[in-house]
Amino acid sequence: MENVIEKKSLLKNVYAKYSLLFCLLVPLCFFQFFVYGKSFLVHDGLNEHTAFLAFYGEWLRNIICNIFHGKFIVPTFSFSLGFGADVISTLNWFCVGDPLNLVSVFVPKEGSYVLFVVLAIIRLYLMGIAFIVFCRKKTFFNTSVVFGALAYSFCGYAIFVGLRHPYFLNPMIYFPMLCLGIDFILEKKSPFLFIITVFISCACNYYFFYMLSIFVFIYAIVRFFFVDTSDKKINAFVKVFFKTAGFYFIGVALAAFILFPNIYGFFTASRTTEKINVSLLYDFNYYANLFFSPSAPPSFGSYGNLGFAAPVLLFLLFLFTQKDSVSKQLKIYLLIGLAFFVVPFLAHVTNGFNYITNRWSFIFAFPVCIAFVHVFPKFCSASKENIKLPIFLVMAHSLIILAVCCIDRNVRQQYFVCYAFSLIFLISTYLLFVKNKNTFLQKFIYFFVFLGIIVNSNVRFSPYGLNYLEKYTNYGSYEKNLKSNTDIEIKKLPDDDFFRYDEEQKFTANNSVIFGTHGTNYYYSISDIHLMQLYEELCLATTNNMRCSSLNRRSALQNLFAVKYFVLPTETEYAPEYMTFVKEFDTYGGRKKLFKLNNPSPFAVPYKNVLYADNNFENLNPIEKQELFLDTAVIYDEKSEDNTDGQELKLNSKVFCKNVSFIGNDDVKIEEGKIITRKKNATFEIDFSGDEDFDSEKELYLLFKNFYYTTDRYEQFKPQIRFVSSSGKEEKFSFGMTNANDSMGHNRMPCFGLQECKSGKFFVTLENKGVYEFDEISVFALDISDRDEKFNSIDREEISNLAFVENKISLETSLNEKQFVRFSMPYSKGWKIFIDGKETKSYRCDIAFIGTFVDAGNHSVVLKYSTPFLAAGLVTSFIGLIALVALCFYLKSRKKENE
Repeated sequence: MENVIEKKSLLKNVYAKYSLLFCLLVPLCFFQFFVYGKSFLVHDGLNEHTAFLAFYGEWLRNIICNIFHGKFIVPTFSFSLGFGADVISTLNWFCVGDPLNLVSVFVPKEGSYVLFVVLAIIRLYLMGIAFIVFCRKKTFFNTSVVFGALAYSFCGYAIFVGLRHPYFLNPMIYFPMLCLGIDFILEKKSPFLFIITVFISCACNYYFFYMLSIFVFIYAIVRFFFVDTSDKKINAFVKVFFKTAGFYFIGVALAAFILFPNIYGFFTASRTTEKINVSLLYDFNYYANLFFSPSAPPSFGSYGNLGFAAPVLLFLLFLFTQKDSVSKQLKIYLLIGLAFFVVPFLAHVTNGFNYITNRWSFIFAFPVCIAFVHVFPKFCSASKENIKLPIFLVMAHSLIILAVCCIDRNVRQQYFVCYAFSLIFLISTYLLFVKNKNTFLQKFIYFFVFLGIIVNSNVRFSPYGLNYLEKYTNYGSYEKNLKSNTDIEIKKLPDDDFFRYDEEQKFTANNSVIFGTHGTNYYYSISDIHLMQLYEELCLATTNNMRCSSLNRRSALQNLFAVKYFVLPTETEYAPEYMTFVKEFDTYGGRKKLFKLNNPSPFAVPYKNVLYADNNFENLNPIEKQELFLDTAVIYDEKSEDNTDGQELKLNSKVFCKNVSFIGNDDVKIEEGKIITRKKNATFEIDFSGDEDFDSEKELYLLFKNFYYTTDRYEQFKPQIRFVSSSGKEEKFSFGMTNANDSMGHNRMPCFGLQECKSGKFFVTLENKGVYEFDEISVFALDISDRDEKFNSIDREEISNLAFVENKISLETSLNEKQFVRFSMPYSKGWKIFIDGKETKSYRCDIAFIGTFVDAGNHSVVLKYSTPFLAAGLVTSFIGLIALVALCFYLKSRKKENE
C-alpha cells in the first residue's frame, strides 16, 4: 500500500522536481558566460542560427500577410540567400520543419538572439521531459527518473552542441518518443504516437531522421524478441514488421511536403563531393580518448561525446552484473552502441555513407541514462560484495587516467578535475556501503549526479579546462552587429535596380539574410553544386563547399554576378582603378570604404556568342574561362537546333603567364611536384618576372593546381601568402585547402587585385609539417584595360522593365538578332522560363547560371519559380493524411467490435 501511495505521489511531482532542478542547473552550468562576458553564440550561431531565425520569422510573417491580402503565395526563392537559393531546402537545417521555431513569427529580428538562447534551453528541457514520459510508461517510478532525465539533458553531447547547434538536440527529444511508440505497437496499443513522432522528426531534419530510423529499427528488433511470447516468432516478426513499416511510411508521407524538396536539395548540394576512405579501425589516439571520456566532457572523434556525470559509469558496470530481462536488453543496446563507436564503417553508415562522424552519439545517451534509472534501486539495496567489482573497475579506470594526468599537462587540463571528482565519489560510496548507510546512499548519489553535471559542464567551458568558452563571441555581438553593418549602408543607397555588393572581411557572412540585401557572402550547410563547380573550375580561393567569402577582387566575377558595389576595410591600401570611391562608414566589424563599379554588368545579359562546353572550353586555364564567360555563353546542355557550332574562343583581356622560380631554405625543400616542410609554419619564396610591357597595373593571380597535404589525408590546411611588389608594396592573403579525401577544393587561385606585375615575390607559409604535393604553381597577370570598351559598348536598352516579385522575374527584350540571355542567378530546375506566355527551354550556362535563347524583336520574358518536388510532396502528404484518417476509422471500428 505504501508503494502504491509513493508511486501516485511521485507521479504528481516528478515533472515539478525535474523542472526545479533543471532551472537550478542551467545557471550553474553556464555562469562562466556571464563571468567572462561571452554571448551564447559560436561562429555558426552568429553566422547561421540567429540570422536564419530572423529570416524565418520575417518569411512566416510575409506568408501570413499574403493570405490576409488574398494572395495564397509562399515565397520559396530568395535572392538574399547567397546568390539566390530555395528557402525550404536551405533552411531545413536550421528552421523550416522544426515546430519550436514557429514562434519566430512573433519575434522581430532584434530579438533573434534571445529567441535562439531561449529555444536552446527549451530543447534541453524537453529532452528530459521526453525521457520522463518514456520512464513513466515503462513503470520506472523511483526518484532516480528525475536524475536520469537530468543526466540525459546535460550529457556531454548535449552540452557540446546545445548552444553550438541547438537543432542537434531535437533528435534527443524524438528518440524516446519513437521508442515508446514502438513499444505501444508491440503491445498492440495505439500506433499514433509513433506515426506523429515519425512525422515531426522527419519534417524537422531528414539528416537526423535517417539516424533515428536506423536506431529505432535496432530498438524494435531487440524489443520484439523479448516481448513476443508466441511459438511462431518468425511469422509474428514478419507481421509486426510490415505493420510497423506501414505506420512508419504514413508518418514519412505526412512529412513529404518538406522531405521531398530537401532530399532533392541534398543530392544537388556541394556537400556530396567528398571521396570516402573507410579504414578498418581508428587510430590509437581515438581509442585512448574514448577510454578517457565516459565521465569527462572532451570529444574523442567528430561529435563523439560521452561526458556523463561521474556516478553513471559505476551504474553501467553494475548493470552488467544483473540478469533480469530489462538489464539484458539494456546490455545489448549498450554493446551495439559501443560497436558503433569502435568500428569506423558503422559511423560511415550512420552518416549516410558519407564522411566518418559520430553525430549519431546522441543516441547512446538514452540507454545509458535508462540503465542508471533501472539499476538504481537494485544498486542501493545490493550487498557490499555485489558492488565491489564495479567500484573496483571504475576506481581503476579513474586512477589510470589520473596517473596519465600527472605525466601529460594537456591531459591533466582536460581530465584531472573530472576523475578526481569521480574518485571521491567512488571512495565515499564504498564507505557508505561498509557502514550500512543505505538510507543516506540514495540522496548522496543524487547529489553527486547533480554536482557531476556541473563539474563536467564547467570543465568544458572553463579557461582552466577545455576552454571551449574561447570559441564563443563577445557578449552583445549579435545586437551590435545588427545596429552597425554594411547592409544598413547598402540599403541607404539611392539605387532601385537589382544589384549585388561584394565585401572583403565581412564580419558575418549572412547579414544579407537579415536585411534583405544581395551580397556575395554566404554561409550555410546546403549550397548549390553548380556554384561549387564554378568555384572549382575558376579556382576561387575565398570559397568552400558551404560558403563564399567575397569574389576575391576578381573583376570578371563581379561582372558575372551583377556586382555594383565593392566594400573594403578602410586600412586596406588597395583601390581599384575601375571603381569610383563613394564613402566611408563604421560597422561593428570595423571601419569600411565603399566603391562603385564604373561599368557594372546588369542582372540579365544578352550574348551573341554561344559555345557548347564539349568544344575546346575544358582546355582553357581558369583565367581564360572566366574571361570567356564575359563575352560568350558556354552552355552545359545537349545540343539543339539553337546550337551555333564553330564559335571562336574570344577573350576580351590578355593573360600573361609569368616566369617563376621557387626558393627554398633550411625549413623547406622543393622538388618536382613536392614541397617538404621540416617544421610548422615554414615559409618558402616564389619569385616572378617577365619581359612584357607592364606600364599599367594588372590583376595578379597565384595558381595552386591539385595542391594536397599528403602527410595526413584528413588534415585541412590554410596557406598564408604575403605578396611584395617590385616597388615594395605588400598584400597579405590566406585561404583554406580541403583534405586529400575531398574530391574538390584542391585548386585555388588567390587574386591580389590590380598590382604592379612586372616582377615581385610571394612568401608562402604552410602551417603543417610534412609533404605537400602539387601539379602546378603558376603566376598570371591579367590585362583588363580592353574590357571597359566591351562594357561601354553594351546596349543597355536591349533589356528593360526588369521586375522581381515573389517567385517571379519579368523583363522585356528588344534584340536586333537572336541571342542567348543569361541571368545572374544559379541554375535550378525550379525555374521555368516563358517567352510571350509560352514555356521555353532553360539552359545551364557558364557552369552555374541559367539562361535561354530569345529571338530578335520585342518580347516579354517571365521566369517563374516552384520548389522542385514540392508539388509531389504535397500530394504525398495529402495521401498520408488520408491514410491516417482511414487508420483512425479502422482502429475505432475494431475497438467497437472487440467491445
